[in-house]
Amino acid sequence: MTQSPTSPSQPTPLRQMPTPQPMAMPQGQMPQNNMPHGQMPPPQPMAAPQPAPARQPQAPQSHAPQQQAAAPLSPAPMAQPNPGHPPRSMPTPNSAPQQAAPHGQMPPAETQMPAGQMPPPVEMGMPADAMEEEAAREGGEKALPQISIHAFCDRQESASVINSTTRDWRMKRVNMKIYMGGLPSAIEYYRKENTPSLILVETGMRGPELFAQLEQLASVCDEGTKVVIIGAANDIRLYRQLMDKGVSDYIVPPLMSLNLIRSLGDLYSDPEAPFIGRVTAFFGAKGGVGSSTLAHNMAWCLSETLGQETALVDLDSSFGTTGLDFAYDNSQGLEEALGQPDRLDETLLDRIMIRHTAKLSILPAASSLNSKPVLDSEAYEAVVNGVRSISPLTILDMPHYWADWTTGVLTSVDDVVITATPDLANLRNTKNLVDFLRSQRPNDADPILILNKTGMSKSAEIPVKEFASAVGLEPSLVISFDPESFFEAANEGKMLDQVKAAERTVSGLNYVANRLKTGRFDAAQQNEGGKRKFKLPKKDGGGEKGKSIFSFLKKGK
Repeated sequence: MTQSPTSPSQPTPLRQMPTPQPMAMPQGQMPQNNMPHGQMPPPQPMAAPQPAPARQPQAPQSHAPQQQAAAPLSPAPMAQPNPGHPPRSMPTPNSAPQQAAPHGQMPPAETQMPAGQMPPPVEMGMPADAMEEEAAREGGEKALPQISIHAFCDRQESASVINSTTRDWRMKRVNMKIYMGGLPSAIEYYRKENTPSLILVETGMRGPELFAQLEQLASVCDEGTKVVIIGAANDIRLYRQLMDKGVSDYIVPPLMSLNLIRSLGDLYSDPEAPFIGRVTAFFGAKGGVGSSTLAHNMAWCLSETLGQETALVDLDSSFGTTGLDFAYDNSQGLEEALGQPDRLDETLLDRIMIRHTAKLSILPAASSLNSKPVLDSEAYEAVVNGVRSISPLTILDMPHYWADWTTGVLTSVDDVVITATPDLANLRNTKNLVDFLRSQRPNDADPILILNKTGMSKSAEIPVKEFASAVGLEPSLVISFDPESFFEAANEGKMLDQVKAAERTVSGLNYVANRLKTGRFDAAQQNEGGKRKFKLPKKDGGGEKGKSIFSFLKKGK
């Protein structure tokens, strides 16, 4: 933003503000303010934050956007909507941050919207089809760099949306602080304090009044600070005027968490390497469920059947089977990449990765017990980011191992595929995985569940419908127990599409592969290739009292 040098007086030390936390607020309640126009209200004590309730698995429901009646807009002409910020339906958080003002610091006070302005509506809720639309976004995503962001809001609803972004994995390195008071509060605050990496300011002002206050903000901003305006009108002319003034971005209603995160991420994307491919992690709910076999065959279906440029990365350095399935001797590809993560670039990756076919590249593991496995989370993150920078779609074959690096990978990929078999241990582990991913990835689609080896013991195994009901997630693919086809492929170094008896299984794999490539399941194939649909029972409140996930095993169930 355009700035002019100033010589502010010695700033008073700022007491550390608490990290914003969600706080429950009655639906539809709006902060009331009867102060005269243009006058700042006195500070008010604010309640301590309460933790947001955990998301419960339930049938998706559509919610209409919540809007508030307002006076007519001022007669300024409206241009066409800004194409850079298309509306996205994302979940609205249940809370708004509230902070008490430290002694000697400007209080976070609320201000009225300017006369004649309509506050930006906030969309409530998110149906399942909207989540699938988000999954269909072209390209992948990475976490924002380590930056500090200060947000100055006019409305509690906007503060609540901004606060909800702090629970997203893309914001794990961001230090976010939220204040009330809008643009006037930001100007006053930075007269005594240094500015952060980025300032988010919500304002309903337009015209000369807005630009005059932006000039004042520029005069107190440090060099290199980015400013993003959250406005009340989708006006392309205003957007262009703000860009000319040095504003980094102008975000229009409806304000939604994932849309906001992506807008901020675009400001810090690497102009020399803007491409980011999508990444899918395959993780078994238990050892021996067939996760690696399905990951390898999924990569093959994507590259050879769908023609998608694909990379397959074996992250199991001790017991990986990629070399066996694709008939390669011991290779130090993964170990070499993990050993020098700072040097990972396109040249090094091109040297250590194996070009198996014209569309499939493989980063195999040595599968040796002579050296201890690497446990550095940053090294694995560097490998994943390095591969996704050169491959449009990457399949990660992950070991059944729970550590910081595995949880870091699982929470930061675009899709997670869980493979399970219909027994009690798999049911428990699958439910734990689904609950963990839903809590750590609130703005991402649910994991994809593949139920493998069904029908092996029809009298003893858990029925598919009961399994789906207990874990709260419908399987996207159910694969029957077919040992002859899988043993033939494994022992002869074949892929399943080269085994005639596995035709139906391959059809199901292609169905899921199309979802990983396009972000959407093909409705025309939903009843083919092992795809089965189940209607999960509706949950009433917190569910039946005293009923556990194992209740169906009781006699008579």
